[in-house]
Amino acid sequence: MTHAGATRVVVERSNPAAVSRELWKGLVRFNREHAGPLSYARTVMSLRDRKGRLLGGLILQSYWRESYIELLWVSARTRGTGFGRRLLQEAEKRARRRGSRLIHLNTYSFQAPGFYEKQGYRRFGEVSGSPRGERRHFYVKRLRAT
Repeated sequence: MTHAGATRVVVERSNPAAVSRELWKGLVRFNREHAGPLSYARTVMSLRDRKGRLLGGLILQSYWRESYIELLWVSARTRGTGFGRRLLQEAEKRARRRGSRLIHLNTYSFQAPGFYEKQGYRRFGEVSGSPRGERRHFYVKRLRAT
């Protein structure tokens, strides 16, 4: 047991990346002990033009029987062309293939809540005030096996 008087909170400045890795290892070890293997995978998909320029993309994390869309972004010139929907559909397909039963994400009120609702995502929560005058929305979608 750690003595409370010797324990302190430290802001890591010299090597925060190494400390971050150790923190993740500790959490993953704890999670595996209590919920079994994570079967974690991170998939990065990009949207590129003929010259290879980045126009958008999606980052998907999958673990246990769920997936999380960490990020979905399409450039201003690509918005409204259906490519965001295609990225989302590909993420859902990959999540299903991995055995995910649900997929979740969050977005701000100034980003794309309406887009996700059109794609069948259901809002299950929100917080307001950060940034000022805006809201952060949390969404989930149940995935059916194909």
